[in-house]
Amino acid sequence: MAPNLDATPKQFKREAQEELQDFAQSNTDEAFPRVSETETPVLDSLSSESESDLIPVSLSRRGGKMSKARAKRTRKQKQRAASSAQESAMPKLRSAHDIMNRIRHDLSLQISDHMIGYEDRHVGIMWKGVEEWLSTTEEDDFIPMHRIKYFKRKSDGHIVWDREKRIDEIFESGVSGGTEATDTT
Repeated sequence: MAPNLDATPKQFKREAQEELQDFAQSNTDEAFPRVSETETPVLDSLSSESESDLIPVSLSRRGGKMSKARAKRTRKQKQRAASSAQESAMPKLRSAHDIMNRIRHDLSLQISDHMIGYEDRHVGIMWKGVEEWLSTTEEDDFIPMHRIKYFKRKSDGHIVWDREKRIDEIFESGVSGGTEATDTT
């Protein structure tokens, strides 16, 4: 049966589906196997009247086996899920910005008694007083917050916040929650 060229896309699709079903029901010859439940005709993307658009395509896994690409994708998804579960099990460490604001605004903490240890790209760890730290990006001496690695007290040299070891004695967040830390310099 020739396709109706005056039909709308929906009508054409419906007619093609009916023809395919009629063909599958009436066909008993082995040369033309029946369309199984796991196979559906590719009719969603019909853009022309060519017969190649009406060939059934299998949507199931071939022979019950997963393709290598899909197996790899599944493996990666499982690994990501496992790593995110491990990360969520770790206590959240407060940011350096939070620590700096607490030192600056908490009257029980003296701003002049705390120093910031930051990573200099050329020298390594450098120390600067919290009161000297510039937060505005317009300054020439501006250091980004992501470079801050430590906060310590000047009076006894005790590190109160360590990004790598996840120590935070200011808010008692992170792994330590108030345990002793040693000076790294």
